[in-house]
Amino acid sequence: MEHDPYENEEDFILRKRHPIVKVIALITALALMFLSIQAYLYLIRPEPVDIPSLAEVEEFLGPALDQPFSSHRPEEVRQVIDEIRSNIKQVANFIAARSCREADRVCQSKALYYFVRDEISYVPDDRFHDQLENPLTVLKTGGADCEDMSVLLIALQKAIGNRTRLVFIPGHAYAQVSIPGYRDGQWMNMEGTCDNCQFGELPNQHAIQPKDFHEI
Repeated sequence: MEHDPYENEEDFILRKRHPIVKVIALITALALMFLSIQAYLYLIRPEPVDIPSLAEVEEFLGPALDQPFSSHRPEEVRQVIDEIRSNIKQVANFIAARSCREADRVCQSKALYYFVRDEISYVPDDRFHDQLENPLTVLKTGGADCEDMSVLLIALQKAIGNRTRLVFIPGHAYAQVSIPGYRDGQWMNMEGTCDNCQFGELPNQHAIQPKDFHEI
């Protein structure tokens, strides 16, 4: 008697579903591979997590507000940062250690940028190049214009050993950082006034403007 290959109804259903099972298996394999790649990338270049809030750094700040300085000249910015080196170092260390599980400078540099971007409110000031707020004062008030936000970023990044630049474009300023051993020391943009800019990104309207660079 001739054998019916589908005499078992359950076997027939399984054979019909076989292509679907293959697709599901392929998707599962790709998902596992993607997760493995993510895990590997995290191990070699971890991203910051659990970045502290502004309120959590208050213990490192003194009680009094500092008087603003008279200009944003590079030599005066260096003077301001040098005078607050001890306090700003404590703030930078706290943010970096809290946000990065490994002692990875790229992760720590990103954490400092995201802290300023997310915790310091941008307060526009039409008097561009007027007065320089002490970075500790910016941390105390929680608000700053583009120049003072950039100087705060520079102070924090210098505190962990990175090179920094202050960049002026018409009517605006932002900061750049160069991290030893990362992308051959390429200058990375830090636009603190841009709520959705990732580390290294710059809004298109700023990217096309003529720039004046000052290493701090």
